Amino acid sequence: MVIVTGALVLEESATLRGSALVDAIRDLVVRGELAPGSRITEPQLATRFGVSRVPVREALRGLAVEGLIDLRPYGSPTVTRLNDDVIREVRSVRSILEPPAAREAALHRTDADLAEIDAILSQGDDVLARGELAELHRLNSRFHDAVASACGNEVVKSFIHVLSSRSEWINTAAMSRDDKHLWHEHFEIRSAIAARDAPLAEALMAAHIRRATADDLSVADSSWGVSRAIASPN
Repeated sequence: MVIVTGALVLEESATLRGSALVDAIRDLVVRGELAPGSRITEPQLATRFGVSRVPVREALRGLAVEGLIDLRPYGSPTVTRLNDDVIREVRSVRSILEPPAAREAALHRTDADLAEIDAILSQGDDVLARGELAELHRLNSRFHDAVASACGNEVVKSFIHVLSSRSEWINTAAMSRDDKHLWHEHFEIRSAIAARDAPLAEALMAAHIRRATADDLSVADSSWGVSRAIASPN
């Protein structure tokens, strides 16, 4: 049996280890199958991915470091609950890292970097026209990852990748929000990077993150329900 989790296609009987298992479980969280506040049952995840509970437990520890999972001394782990504090923390770090990364991307980007950004924006327009918000959120993460990749700093790139996953998680939980205006701002950022206008790219990215933060905080906590897919209620 084949399991599709986002961009990952897995054979249910396949044995996943290390980062592959972390990626697979993270994808379940980010896409809302394991929803904020839900209790995670290790045996079900182990069965789903064809592993023992030990690598599942190790993967959950890794996701706890990323802030996606809450581990308890006693009792089952849970998906971190979304609230204003979580949103502010994620966006605060993004506001520190991403505007300078956009500035550096404008200075150091290659034609291949720009082609990758353009491909993502083209795909985003297509899914936006079809109203596929979940896919748009995935492409939003890819756009920010691509800008970070173009900046030429591997450390910054790795940090922004984690932040992009957490932002996709927030966006998916707030699925009813209209993100069209935020998506279109990516084209202005892209144009500044293409023109090698470093100050403008930095300013546009900073403004983009401020608006995204305001939109995130406008979503009521009550809209973030709890999935029953793999998770069990608290």
